[in-house]
Amino acid sequence: MAQEMKRYGRPWTPRADIYETQENVVLQLDVPGVKPETIDIQCEKGMLSIKGERAFSGDVSGRQYYRVENLYGPFERYFEIPNTLAISKVDANYQDGVLTLTFPKTEAAKPRKIEIQVG
Repeated sequence: MAQEMKRYGRPWTPRADIYETQENVVLQLDVPGVKPETIDIQCEKGMLSIKGERAFSGDVSGRQYYRVENLYGPFERYFEIPNTLAISKVDANYQDGVLTLTFPKTEAAKPRKIEIQVG
């Protein structure tokens, strides 16, 4: 049990999903148990950084843990952001332990139909 207690406070990496729609690129990060006000999101020079920490709240008198499988402590994730996304218009939402960042595409990145001229 003593060795398990040493795991608290170790860096961990939240899982991410990234998908694209016709209008947006969406990044979803699984951060259950992390308070949204403790998450720091920065975008600079085409690089997105997301940092935070999941605190261990189990140090309560009267509790004896037999197993702790969740990871606690700080996390950092970095993602390259292409210049085809409008980072000034990104929308950040946190719901049910999932942080969702929605990046609108610039007009140049959106698909457009090219008409064929005859003659």
